[in-house]
Amino acid sequence: MGKNIKSIVETETHHWGIEIIDVKIKDIQLPENMKRMMANQAEAERSRRARIILAEAEEQAAGKLLEAGLQIDKSPSAIKLRLYQTLSNIAAEKNSTILFPFPEEVLPRNSKETNP
Repeated sequence: MGKNIKSIVETETHHWGIEIIDVKIKDIQLPENMKRMMANQAEAERSRRARIILAEAEEQAAGKLLEAGLQIDKSPSAIKLRLYQTLSNIAAEKNSTILFPFPEEVLPRNSKETNP
């Protein structure tokens, strides 16, 4: 950058007989609006990178869930064990209510009902 500025200054001052040896830039003051724009741009870039990282993490998690589902499908007892493990985790919390959904077919029939 200094070389570019040096060549520009030399071009403008050469006809005056001035020789430019070196150009150093010191104490550059940016306007406040430019500082805000740069900060906004940096924040937008950080936000973009964060969204990309989260999307990649979701993609990896989905792949792992798919692998786990395929593994569980290989064994009928695996899903039961997973259910019991989940129930155990829920029961470890205090004030938990656990509901077990099950088909109505397993309930005894009322004797007053007529069989179809």
